[in-house]
Order: sequence, then C-alpha cells, then structure tokens
Amino acid sequence: MRLFLCEKPSQGRDIAKVLGATRRGDGCLIGTETTVTWCIGHLLETAPPEAYGEQFKSWSLDHLPITPAQWRVEVKPKTAAQFKVIKRLLSDAATVVIATDADREGEMIARELLERCKYRGPVQRLWLSALNEASIRKALSSLKSDQETYPLYHSALARSRADWLIGMNISRLFTLLGRRAGYDGVLSVGRVQTPTLRLVVDRDRAIASFVSVPYWEVEVHLSAMGQSFIASWLPPSS
Repeated sequence: MRLFLCEKPSQGRDIAKVLGATRRGDGCLIGTETTVTWCIGHLLETAPPEAYGEQFKSWSLDHLPITPAQWRVEVKPKTAAQFKVIKRLLSDAATVVIATDADREGEMIARELLERCKYRGPVQRLWLSALNEASIRKALSSLKSDQETYPLYHSALARSRADWLIGMNISRLFTLLGRRAGYDGVLSVGRVQTPTLRLVVDRDRAIASFVSVPYWEVEVHLSAMGQSFIASWLPPSS
C-alpha cells in the first residue's frame, strides 16, 4: 500500500480525489492501492522541561539553563487519535509519499512522525504549489526523492529547538527575577514574540511623545510646450 501523508484534512481530500481514493476510512481515504491520510498540523511537540527530570517541575535559577542531551517529543493529547491512525497505517505502508505543505514546517510535520513511528521504508516527496487538479497531477508526475527535501527537516528542527531553549529558559529566568522585584505573574519570552513586542513598544512610545509642528508645502505652477502643470518642492534630506 502506498500511503500519502498530508498536513491537513482539506489537503488530503483534494489529493485523494485526484488519486481516486474515495472510500472513507478511519482518519483516511482509501483507494485501490493507495491510502491518503492527514495530520492536523503538528501531531507531536517537544517535551516540557519536567520530562527531562522531576527537578525541573519547580522553577529555580539553580536549574538554568536546561539543555537536553537527548531531545524528546510527545504526542499532543488533542490529536492523539489521529496519531494512532497514522501509526497504524505506517505499519502497513510499502511506500510513503510526503504530501504536506512545500516548506520546512510541512517537512517537519511528516518527518517527525516517520521517526516517531520508526518507519524505515521508501519515502518520496510530493511538492505542491497549489491544490487544484492540474497542479496535483503535475506534482504526481514528478515526485522528488526524500533526500532532496530532507535538509528542510533539519532547518525546522533547529528552529523548533531554538524556540524551546529560548522560551523555556529565558521565560523562567525573567519570571524568577520578576518575582524578586515583586511581580507575581509569568514573564513569557520568545525568539519572535519578544523582539516583536519591542518594536510595538518603541512605536507606541514614539506616538505618545510625538509633538506636531507647523509645516508648509511649496508648489509652483509651470507651463511648457503649451501644457500647464504643478511641481512640488522636495527639500533635501537632512
């Protein structure tokens, strides 16, 4: 059985329609020799700090930084049922075609499942630019080798682990320091969210401190070759 692994149900339905896999199964669509199944975004997530030791359940400066020697992932509880479906299908698959989104996150969504379920069979990559019938058929006629897109998985994995290291460690650090200063809440820090917050704060402060000043626009009415027009003076940049 050839198994197509998609990123979301709607994507799976579009691909299954082209493949002729129309019989409904448990979390999948089934054809003659092809089955199409799907994730619901990431079905796995990086384990929290306490998964690496009971001592990390309590927040303490003495435990920082937390740097896992061997990274662990866990099945997301909300989508555990679909994970079980995919795990069962992978055990029966002769070939897997990764049909997730054509980007690094799509690559990670599929690859982390193959690793978690210890799938060792052949892998191909369906590289889609759109989900209309013509685009799907074109992509099916030129499947990529799994090694061609495998580096995208490592790129997404690096992003995921960097987010974890920064978020888990620095959030705990700032929260604990905040408690020393009398703040009882959690101070969340993130690789993207914190620089973005800084940009928002800077802009808000600039708006708050803005003082309007009068200004004038200089225009001149000109004519040339029987045509009249208005030109605006642009002062040189200071």
